[in-house]
This record gives sequence, structure tokens and C-alpha cells, in this order.
Amino acid sequence: MNRFILILIGGFFCNSGIAQDHSDANLMKSQPYMLHADKADCDSMDGNNAEHKICLNLEFQKVDSILNKRFLTYIKEIESDSIRQKIIEYQNAWVLNRRTESAIEAEGYRGHMLSIAYISNMIFITRKRIEELEQLIKYK
Repeated sequence: MNRFILILIGGFFCNSGIAQDHSDANLMKSQPYMLHADKADCDSMDGNNAEHKICLNLEFQKVDSILNKRFLTYIKEIESDSIRQKIIEYQNAWVLNRRTESAIEAEGYRGHMLSIAYISNMIFITRKRIEELEQLIKYK
């Protein structure tokens, strides 16, 4: 497995005990290629893989932030401490699963394409979880 995926998965385990998990977005922000984020034109990409990776990274940070806000909104509505704790545990497991699924999806790719596949899947899974949380909030 590529070193990028191992760093991503390994770096996340240290923050898995909290409900509002920013470790994925924080690690994505700290990637060396993000030093060039100010030069990326995400509205008009020229097909450059490095720029595509930067733009996906920025999109992931955005959707992950939305996810954390939705999760906090949802968790605040839960009155029972024991149920709230189970939901927090589920969310922490979900975060680990998102990483694993994305690593599996990116398997076999190399270089920029590995990162593009991994981050694209992280975005896709995160958007689905946001939809779930919005439904849970709506029908609570």
C-alpha cells in the first residue's frame, strides 16, 4: 500500500476518541502539496493532476466541516446520555470506516491518481453521511 494511504490511516487513529473529528481535514490541510493551494484555480482546472488533487482536498475540507456541524446539531438534540454516547461511538467508527473504504477504493493507483481516488471517495462518503444526518435531524 502506498505511503500516502498509510500516513492517512495511521495518523487518524490518535483522534478517534472524540465525536467532532477534524483529524482527516487537518491531515489533508497539512499535505505538502497544499503549499501550492493558492495557485490552484478550482473553477477552471486545466486537467493538471496536481491541481485536481489540491481542489479535491479543499472540497473535502469543506464537506468535512459541514459534516461536523451537522453532527453537532444532531447530537445536541439527543437527550439520553447513554444514547448520545452510542451515537458518538458510531460516528467514530464511521470515520474509521470512511478511511478504510477510501483506501480500498484507491488501491492499485499510483502517484497523483492514488490521492485523487482516495480523496474523491472521502468526499463521496462524507456527502452521504451528511444526507443521513440531515434526515435524522429533520425527523427527530
